[in-house]
Amino acid sequence: MTKSKKQPPVAPLPDANESRGAVAVTVVWMLLALSCLAAQLVALVTWLFARGAGIPADRPNALLLVPTTLMMVALLTGILLVSITPLVYRIRRSPPPMAITVAAIVIAISPLIGMAVVALIG
Repeated sequence: MTKSKKQPPVAPLPDANESRGAVAVTVVWMLLALSCLAAQLVALVTWLFARGAGIPADRPNALLLVPTTLMMVALLTGILLVSITPLVYRIRRSPPPMAITVAAIVIAISPLIGMAVVALIG
């Protein structure tokens, strides 16, 4: 006689009632948020390293091209992030959590705020 083990009940997947397209758009949305945040953090660390090394900001230097380029990447991914947010709300049956949406929007607009502060300070 073989004893059959009862399988524990499997919880349904969180996106089980969403279409594949909705899940794909949500994944792209979150990847844009993470890319924007990562570009900003690496740009900040590189800029702080360059300033700590005594490299003047007014003279061209290869090390200072890295934070400038990454801030441009953060700006572009932030613009894409803001533009895709309404699509995520429209295509999904259940909206994403409000905290995630607020965090994504804050991440998306922070490169603009950072560039404005740098432009004002000099």
